[in-house]
Amino acid sequence: MFINAELSQIPIGDGRKAERRIVNLAAALREEGARRSPIVVLDISAGGFKAEVPDEIHEGSEVWLKLPGFEAKRSRVIWKREKEAGCEFESPMHERDLELLVAPKPRKIVKGVFRRA
Repeated sequence: MFINAELSQIPIGDGRKAERRIVNLAAALREEGARRSPIVVLDISAGGFKAEVPDEIHEGSEVWLKLPGFEAKRSRVIWKREKEAGCEFESPMHERDLELLVAPKPRKIVKGVFRRA
């Protein structure tokens, strides 16, 4: 499975606790006792993330973020505006895991596609 992602960094100087990484990651989110919903993670840091979320997610809700290749991570919705929500992890994501998540994935090179006639 390939996940296309873009990476940018926003400096910590905007009053946040940790450096945010701007990404575009497909993920899943579920509230306690509810089914999973597909979401798009827009930025992520060791302390939390911002995502496009379904309408049924509300401020103050406890949610679980499931990213490909990682265990589900317990979080709390801190704010919600229209289709976006900011969530804080119950326990910070380890920096090594964050780097693995946002590291560019190697591209598969298909050989023999461009052949001369």
